[in-house]
Amino acid sequence: MTDIKPLYINGKRDKARRYVLPTGEIISRRQYIKIKEGVSPESKAYARYLAGKAPKGITARKYEQRLKKKAKKKRKEKIKKDREVWGSEYHRIPQKRMPTGGERGYYQLQGTYRFYNMKYRYYTESIGYSTVTKRKYKYGSPNYLILRRQAIENAAAKLEGYDWKYVGVIEEAWLLW
Repeated sequence: MTDIKPLYINGKRDKARRYVLPTGEIISRRQYIKIKEGVSPESKAYARYLAGKAPKGITARKYEQRLKKKAKKKRKEKIKKDREVWGSEYHRIPQKRMPTGGERGYYQLQGTYRFYNMKYRYYTESIGYSTVTKRKYKYGSPNYLILRRQAIENAAAKLEGYDWKYVGVIEEAWLLW
C-alpha cells in the first residue's frame, strides 16, 4: 500500500494529481483516497460537515441528497406489496393418475401456460407436457425447472406462428403413469 507514488510528467507533478501503483497502473486521486483511507472523498467531506469542522459545501449537500434518495428507495421497497407474478408462487402441484393407474411409477409434468402474441397483441393458453421421468421433483429444483421448460416449449410449439412470448403458469400437475 505504501508503494503508491505520485505521478510525475517531465519532472513536474501531474495536474490531475494521479498516482502510480507498484504494478505500473495509473489511478486517479479519488481511487487513491479510497485505497488509502477506505472512504470516498464525498463521504469524507460529509463527515467533516457533520463534525462541524467545515461548512456545508456542494459536495456535502449532494452526498446528503444521495443518502436521502437511497433511504426513500429502501422505504418504498419495504412498503411495496408482493404482487402476484405468473408461476412464481410456491404451490403444491396436484397429482393425477393416468389410465395405467400409476403401476409403472413414471411421472410427467403437465401444465397450462399463458402466452402473449407480440404481433397481434393478444393472450392465449396452451397445454404442454414434459418428458417422462422416474421421480417427481420438488418445486423450484433445477430438474423441475428443466421439466417445466420442456412443457413450456411443448405448449409453445402447439401455437400457430412464432411471435409468442411466455407469460406464466396457469396450472401444473404431475401425471402418474
